[in-house]
Amino acid sequence: MIARLKGEILEKAPSRVVIASGGIGFEVLISGKTFEKLPGLGEVVEMDIHTYVREDEIRLVGFFSREDREIFLKLLSVSGISIKIALSTLTIYDFRELRRIITARDADMASRVPGIGKKLAERLILELKDKFEEEDMMEAGMAGCIPGGDKIFEVKQALKTLGYNSREISRALAKIRPGDVEDSKVEDILRIALKEV
Repeated sequence: MIARLKGEILEKAPSRVVIASGGIGFEVLISGKTFEKLPGLGEVVEMDIHTYVREDEIRLVGFFSREDREIFLKLLSVSGISIKIALSTLTIYDFRELRRIITARDADMASRVPGIGKKLAERLILELKDKFEEEDMMEAGMAGCIPGGDKIFEVKQALKTLGYNSREISRALAKIRPGDVEDSKVEDILRIALKEV
């Protein structure tokens, strides 16, 4: 699999770029926002690559940021989202805007992307919101060197086992003060969290 590609730009268009590397011209699919960041023809470019493999096709998709690549892969994981729709989404919204739209459950904004109707927008939000909320919660719990990060992780797992969703868990953990975590046992922190859900 190709994970990174560096070479001279032979051709470029809003949806694709051809990069010469090792005597081969690689066609790389891109979003409109990625196109805007490309240098000129004949210049050297280096991109992160996702190699999309199916029975009847192999495609290379290029990105300048890890975040764009990760959100593209999340979009592709949703049933009904093709490469074309995923790249159209990243042409209209950057990864921060898209995360905001999904966590806010804004189906109207999501359905502004060509190829995403109301039903697909709702499915997109349904399938991705928990992933984003869980990532946000992990970042909040482990950000910097917060004392007791391991304890917070255990409390989060316990709350999930008890049937709480990511939004409820995030809300409860956000109300726990660092001082409550540092000198407390996991059971005590869990008791505090249960009062907040």
